[in-house]
Amino acid sequence: MRINGWQRLWLVASILWGVAVLLLAGILQSGGDRTIPSANEALFAVRLWIVPVAAVYGFGLSLAWVRRGFQLESK
Repeated sequence: MRINGWQRLWLVASILWGVAVLLLAGILQSGGDRTIPSANEALFAVRLWIVPVAAVYGFGLSLAWVRRGFQLESK
């Protein structure tokens, strides 16, 4: 399976966002004495990464679906 340019862009943005979330979690974590994050903190970091990534991907799929609908109608 080959991915198109938009999917590649989404993949790169998702990875960069994941790195940013991990860095942010590391910065916030370094303020305390703990070295292992609690389950709530880890779940928050996962949600902070996955919700925007899924929303952007869903928006892209929706936009492509609408665009295909207009292209089929005009032919």
